[in-house]
Amino acid sequence: YQGIWQVAIVWGFGVALAIYTTAEASGAHLNPAITLAFQLVRPQAHGMTPIKSLLYVLAQFVGAIFGAVINLAVFSNTIEALERAEGIVRGEPKSIKSALAFGEYFPNPGLSKEWGSGPYTQDDVSVTKALIVEAWGTFILAFVVFSITNQHNKAMEAGGGRPGVPFMIGATVAVLLALYAPITQAGWNPARDFGPRLVAYAAGWGEVAIPGPKNGFWIYIVGPFLGAPAGAAFAELLLWKRFPKKAA
Repeated sequence: YQGIWQVAIVWGFGVALAIYTTAEASGAHLNPAITLAFQLVRPQAHGMTPIKSLLYVLAQFVGAIFGAVINLAVFSNTIEALERAEGIVRGEPKSIKSALAFGEYFPNPGLSKEWGSGPYTQDDVSVTKALIVEAWGTFILAFVVFSITNQHNKAMEAGGGRPGVPFMIGATVAVLLALYAPITQAGWNPARDFGPRLVAYAAGWGEVAIPGPKNGFWIYIVGPFLGAPAGAAFAELLLWKRFPKKAA
């Protein structure tokens, strides 16, 4: 791999493909934070109810765990080769370098003096700063999702539908990763982070996975849950709000 953008673009295409393949089946509810935003801001879109939203969130976390188990099985030899080459023992602080296959950390270990090429030290990104970055990134993601799918925004319409929406959501994820992954590795999705962390914890990484350095694993859950509804509300209730015209 040759930099963050290469990782970001792969993630972006992955998100777009996931939306294309699930949109007609479930509304492409792949992120608990976005599901919460729909429940609070636009529940009529997919017939959202509190029970339906909870079931979606449960499915998202189960799916994330299942996906992490598959990744562990597929890439186990690759991970073991990295650990052997760098003298990594799972569960020790240095094993954060292999735990990256499952969860996010702040500051980005690859850009820290302790585990990568610098320039960060652990004190450069506080828990509060990381929480704000995760909330802000998910705010932008939800803002884009709710803006380009709003009925009053015709920019994405083509042939009676909006076939470009999944691609643009994936592009948004790629841009956000390129911008903010150097700080928090850009989680934006509570299920995508916490599900694999559970697998990593059980697979030997222990406290490196949960609670993680600075006990900070929770910011990848709380941050997106704060940011997504706010971004959705900004798009739906402010930018694209249409008030009925008064009679002359």
